[in-house]
Amino acid sequence: MRLILYTGSDCPLCTKAEHLLAEAGFKDEVSTVFIEDDAKLVERYGDQIPVLMRASTGEKLSWPFTASEVRDLMDG
Repeated sequence: MRLILYTGSDCPLCTKAEHLLAEAGFKDEVSTVFIEDDAKLVERYGDQIPVLMRASTGEKLSWPFTASEVRDLMDG
């Protein structure tokens, strides 16, 4: 997976982000991480999710992001 989507289990914005990624054809590039499973992730991203991160560089996009911005992140 080239991208990591930090998300929450009861997060409407996260659902929108997941739909955007799927509709834009990025579904196979994304690994989803539920921040509730890790106290450090809750501390870091709790009020920012959804956050999309390029796994190889750590570069991040915060919501709202577009399919074009995701492509740029992947090509970065």
